[in-house]
Formats: sequence, structure tokens, C-alpha cells
Amino acid sequence: MEKKKYLPLFKVLSTHGLKGDLKVALLSFNQDVINNLQTLYLKNRWDEPLEIIQIKKGPGFNIFILRLKDFDYEKSKKLINKTLYIDSSFLPQLFEEEFYYYELEGLVVRDEKGRVWGEVVEVMPMGEYELLLIRDEQKREFYLPLVEEYVKKIEPKEGLILVKDIEALVESQF
Repeated sequence: MEKKKYLPLFKVLSTHGLKGDLKVALLSFNQDVINNLQTLYLKNRWDEPLEIIQIKKGPGFNIFILRLKDFDYEKSKKLINKTLYIDSSFLPQLFEEEFYYYELEGLVVRDEKGRVWGEVVEVMPMGEYELLLIRDEQKREFYLPLVEEYVKKIEPKEGLILVKDIEALVESQF
């Protein structure tokens, strides 16, 4: 039997109201992932699914209001700053050149001249585009906008993000 893989889907930002609703940030490019979603999980509590009663759009980009079964205000407060996970088998298929954030984390960033700039540590949604946090060999970190101006090609199967000349962008951050 294949082992299930769980992926981060929501970051709990705060409670919302007094009935135990949660304000959450969606950690995905694709909002379709929440359509027909019925359960979520806490890390290392995979055998205790959290049943979803309702998900509705909240204020701001990729912000949602989530109601879980049997969660009141006090129980919901304990979830603040926690990550909620989805069973990866329930993720919808993506179109070509679409990716889930987790697929970009760990990819090596290399330019057209062969220079390795570092590895993707985190993907942050910024509204119109995503921002990649890159860590280099010296453990310095810089941000790379995931836009055509800088990114030439994303090849997850090869573990690579091919970028154009980003030297000025990187140097401006150190």
C-alpha cells in the first residue's frame, strides 16, 4: 500500500468571530484546490481528520474563512499559526506550466550562464505574482519575483528554475 502524502494547504492566521471560525491563508496558486474539500489534517495527526463545515472567501488575496466541525472559539485559538494539510490524492490536476508551491520548494535556481544562485526555500503569494525566497551557499537569502522578466523556465522534474540575468536584483538585496 502506498504511503499517503500530506501537503500544506492553509496557514491559520487568526480566529474570526466568536463561533470558532478561522481566518486562513491559502498556500496554493490554484484556488480550485478547495472545491469539494471535506477534510484537513494537522501535522503528525494524520489519523485525526478535521471535518470542514464551510469555506468562504475572506478579506484579501488568498484569505478564506474556515469553519471546522466541533471547533469552538477556545479550540480554534489553539490552531493560530498552525498549518493545515490536505491529502495529496485530493489535489486537482494542474494544466501545463502550473505548479503547487510545494513543487517549487527545493528547486535549484541557475542562470543561463550556469551560475547557481541558490535553492527555493519558500514561495509567498503577493497577489499578481509569487515571490520566491532563495537561499545561497553562504546561507544568505534574497527574493526573486516569479515573473517572466526574471524566470525563463521552471523544470520541477529536473529540480531546476532557469533564470535570466538576476545579478543586479540579487546584489540590491545584500
